[in-house]
Parts: sequence; C-alpha cells; structure tokens
Amino acid sequence: MEMNIPRASIHVGADKKSFSAQMGHEAERRGWDEKRYQSKNAETEKNNHYNFSRKHLNFEITKGCEVMPLGSNPIPLHQRLQQRHDELGFKPYMDAKHPNQVAQNSPNGLVNIIFGGDHEVMKKLAFGEQQIDTSDPYADNSSIKLMPAIYEWAKDTYQFCCRMWGEDNIIGFDVHCDEAGVHAHALTVPVEQVKKRGRIGSQYVNKDNPDKVLSTKEWKALPKEERSNYIKTESTKGVVERVSYAKVWGETAKDKSEYLSDLHTKYYNEVGKKYGLERGIPYHELSEEEKRERRHKSKVVLEAERQARQAIAEAEKLKAEIEAETSIATQQKEEALKDLKTAQSGFLAKIFQPGKYKKEETAKFKESYDAGVKETIGNFIKATGLKWKSEPTAEILGRQYRMLWDTNKDLSNELKTKEEIISSKDVVIRGLRAKVTTLTEEVNGLKYRLTLIDENAVERLRNAKNAETARADRVESELNSLRSTYQNLLGKWNTLWIEPEYNEAARKVKERKEHEARLAAEKQDRYQNILNRFIAEGRATLRAFALTTRTNFNDKEATSIYYGIMAVACKMKLNLGTKEGITSAVNNFLSGVSWSDCSKFNKECVTNWTHLFAERDVTYEPSIIDNFISFVDYMSCNAETYTSLGGSNGCADQLTNWDGTKKLGLDSPSKKKGQSY
Repeated sequence: MEMNIPRASIHVGADKKSFSAQMGHEAERRGWDEKRYQSKNAETEKNNHYNFSRKHLNFEITKGCEVMPLGSNPIPLHQRLQQRHDELGFKPYMDAKHPNQVAQNSPNGLVNIIFGGDHEVMKKLAFGEQQIDTSDPYADNSSIKLMPAIYEWAKDTYQFCCRMWGEDNIIGFDVHCDEAGVHAHALTVPVEQVKKRGRIGSQYVNKDNPDKVLSTKEWKALPKEERSNYIKTESTKGVVERVSYAKVWGETAKDKSEYLSDLHTKYYNEVGKKYGLERGIPYHELSEEEKRERRHKSKVVLEAERQARQAIAEAEKLKAEIEAETSIATQQKEEALKDLKTAQSGFLAKIFQPGKYKKEETAKFKESYDAGVKETIGNFIKATGLKWKSEPTAEILGRQYRMLWDTNKDLSNELKTKEEIISSKDVVIRGLRAKVTTLTEEVNGLKYRLTLIDENAVERLRNAKNAETARADRVESELNSLRSTYQNLLGKWNTLWIEPEYNEAARKVKERKEHEARLAAEKQDRYQNILNRFIAEGRATLRAFALTTRTNFNDKEATSIYYGIMAVACKMKLNLGTKEGITSAVNNFLSGVSWSDCSKFNKECVTNWTHLFAERDVTYEPSIIDNFISFVDYMSCNAETYTSLGGSNGCADQLTNWDGTKKLGLDSPSKKKGQSY
C-alpha cells in the first residue's frame, strides 16, 4: 500500500453526556495566560505542545461563516450548548445519588469532532513558507502570520459541517494554531427531525389567495356565502427537532462505522481534494499491522512512535551517506591501484630504455661487470622476468645501469606514495563499513522497540506510576501520623514543664551540670599543676646537684629526678616502655633546667649522668607508672587534698587498692639488678 500520501483526518471524540465549563474554556482559550500555557506543557504524560506566542493566531467561525478571533463570543461555549439544548427541550438524566451529576444512562447530547490532516500540508496552509517549529512550545513565534489558505480551509470545513448537521447545531467551530498540528474543533448537537404527534386535521385554502389557509374551526366561523371561496385540503403533519445521537450517528456499532466511512468520503469530495488531502484508507482494507497502527493511541504513544520513526529515518539517511562515501573511497582505491600498476610498468620500461653514455663510463662499468657485477645485474634481470636477447655488452649494461640510477629515486617515491594512498583508503573503507554495520544494528533495534510501543505499555507505566503514588501517599499518611503523635507528646512535655516542680528540677539539673563541668576544669588545672610541680622540683634538684662536686645522686635526688622525668612523660603522653620515649622525656626534662653558674664541663657531665640514670639505672614498671598517675589524680581531686607534695610523697599513703589495702607511696625508684646511683 502506498505510503506518505497526505490525507485528511476526522476524529470523532468519545460519546459525551455533558460538557463542562473547563472544557469550553480550553477550546476557546478563555483565561489562558502564559502561566496557564506553561502549566499545560508541564503535564508530561499528555505530551502537550501549546505555544503562547501563537495564541493570537487562533480563530473561530461564527454563524454566517464569519471569521473572528477565538473567544470573541461573549457567551461561553458551554452556555451556548445549554441554550441549544433548552431550545430543543433536551434534558439529560440526572444521577439520583448525585443530583448535580449526569447519570450514566443519559443519552448523548453532543458530539465533538476534530478536523485536520497531514502535518506538513496543514502547516503550509497556515504558515506558508515561514520558518517555524510547531513542536517547540517555548519558541518565539510572535512574528508569524497566518496565510489566507487556512481561512479558506476553515470556512469550507465549517460549511461542510453546516450541510451535514445544520448551522444551528454547530455550537462552536474553533481553529487552533498554537499546538503542534493545526486543526479545528467542531462542537455539534445531534438533531433529528420527526413528525409532530396527534391527528391530522383538514385545511381550507382560499381560491384567490393560496397563502391564506384556515383551519376547520375558522372555516366554519365564516358566513356561508364566503365558505365557497375556500377549497378543502388534507393537511400534513409538521416536523419537530429533537436530540438523538443514535438516529444521526447510528444505533449500532456497524451503523456508526458506515456513517463515519460515508463522512470521510463526503469530506474528501467536498473539501479534502481541494487542498491536496486524500481520503483516509478504509479500515477493512488495511493489513493486520496497519490496523494496529490505526487504532486510537494516546499522545504519549504517538509522540514515542514519531520520535522512533524520526530516529530511524535519520539513521537510514546517515547509513546511505556512509555507503555512498564508502563507494567513493572504493573507487578511489581502484584508481590508485591502477595508477600503481601503470607506475610499475613505467618503472621497468624506463630501466631498460637505451641511452647514450661516455666511453669512460662504459669502460668503468665494464670493469665492474667483469669483477662480478654481471651476476648481480643478471639476477635483477631474471627477477623482473625479462631476458637478454644476446650476451650483454659493456655498453648495454652501462645504459641500463645509468637509467636505473637516474630514475630509481623518483619512481620509488612515486610507488611509495601510491601504496600509502591505497592503505589509507583501506582504513577509511573499513571504518565506514563498521559504521554501516553499527547503524544497521541501531535501526533494527529501533524498529523492534517501535513494535513494542502500544497502549498496554503506556498502561503498565501508568499503573506503576499509580502504585508509586499510592505508596507515597501511604508514607505521607504515616509521616503525618508520626507528626501528630510528636505534636501531642510535645504538648504534654510543654505542659509538664509549666509545673513549678519540673522547673525547679530542671534548674537544679542545669546548675549541677555547670558545677560538675567547673569542678572537672578545676581538677584538670590542678592535675597539670601537680605535674608541673613534680617537674619543677626535679629540675631544681638536678640544678642543685650540678653545683656540687659529687658524681652520684643520693636517694632523695634520685627520687625527685625520677618522678620529674615521669611527670614529663605523662604530660607529653610519651611511652616510657620504649627507649625512644625515655630519651624524649629526658631531653625535655633537661631542656627546662637552668644551667646558670654551672661550667660547661659540669653541664655536660650532669646531662650524661642523667641520661645514664634514666635509661640504664632505673626501670619504669607499669605498676609504678599507674601508682604515680593515681597519686597525681588523687592529689587533684579537691582543694583539701591539693596541698604540698610532702617530699614527693604527700598523701599517697592514704590511697587504697580495690581490696582495701593501702597503695604504696612514691618510694625510691626501682633499680635494675646490679645497678647503683
């Protein structure tokens, strides 16, 4: 079946029992500002393409086939429909449970028909040769003007509707030029004419004036002499109009199908062919695949199919371009091969072309030939497939050799260039063929995906979306419940805090926390001060020792220096279990000693003795370190115990272990076996 033929389209909307004000406002764009256009385009599931800058191009056809800007009628569309229903005496059935709603079994009182056609044809009728992208809802088309052809098409279509259903029954005929495709909405009322009910009476027509007609009652009221001037005739029943969808569009599905088919034919004969729009193909003449394509689809499905077809067309176009480029490259390769063969033939011809040479050159070449060159040149001649007609002489060999020498360089470069051209063309051809293969796979994939697009797919997506929406609603409900519970608990909590007892308790808790924080800070200060006092006492002891002539520490000096080094390690968080930690602690301890009034020799000796004492003579057992830390911690507990260190022992005798036994005080340092100081 021939494709891509521009055809007219007539879409009859679903059966309607009512027409809301919102539907009328949308058809006439009443109250539609730029914000309203944007909100309609934001409804991605409907795939709308409303362009606000083309709103002024919309128009409508009113009675008398007059063109007016859209929405010019002061009476809204839904009110005009109600007025026509009232004229015809049509009243829909109202729902018993919902008096403001029309019942489901109410007869259809209106038909909404959309007239359109091939996108490009309608676009050209409306905009001519002006450049415009109707699929872009945000493009600025304020400078676009309508062509006279679209007005003519709209008038012809309006008159066609009037002939089909009567001008009084065309409630609105709105032409929309602000969407992706130009089309017209015709809101009609299905009306049939039926004879009046009742008996048929007689009529009396005047002989001289046929327009004067009297009823039987009126004729009897005349004088007898005047009655003879009238002739008795049988009157016919008059007709009345009433709303009847079934009588106009068909009572059964088959009748409606036949009516629609006849409608398409009439529209083509009276309007479509005038504007180059062919009649739509009858449904029963389509193949099964084409029938699937003709089933009613939502905007989402149609847009997906349009994008898929566009992608396929672009891919096939690119594929054709690449194939053409491949053909050109192949042809260039063949020409390069031909040039290569020609160059090779010329090369051999030039090598063996006779020439004239000097006798001296001939003599030299003869000597070379006699010395063994003859065999080399003979092998070359044999490799080329040529034969000497006779034994080569020195002159012949000289000519061949000289020509070879003169032409070899240029010909070699020429051959190399030709081979490079052929290699590059091979690479290009392979790349182009790979692209063709890839594009073919993409096109096949797009075609397969296009076959999967149907209403069921959209319905599945819609169901999934609804499920997610329901889940989100449940979560929102649970969240609101939790918020409500939280607010209730918060209210109870605030109520509790209003009570004086709770306020007093909170004040005391706050004061207690502040007091504890202050005590902790004071304790930390005392802790650091005690360590500093140990360090200062040890350094003072070491300085006093340096001013003497003794070479060893006594027990008191050793104890003071030992705990001074240990205090440095605690303050700097050094590990006395390692040699590096001990050395660092001793160096820091010595760095704070005042060496004034001490000779350089004494300073060096005392420094070395201190290192030997700390690193070799004493030990740093974990129990001793723990006992020292416990002592310092106890001394910093409160102001009462924060007294003099008492000879580096102080109140340590008051400390107890977990079992109630007294802790050891800060006795003399533990010596290593065999060591003394």
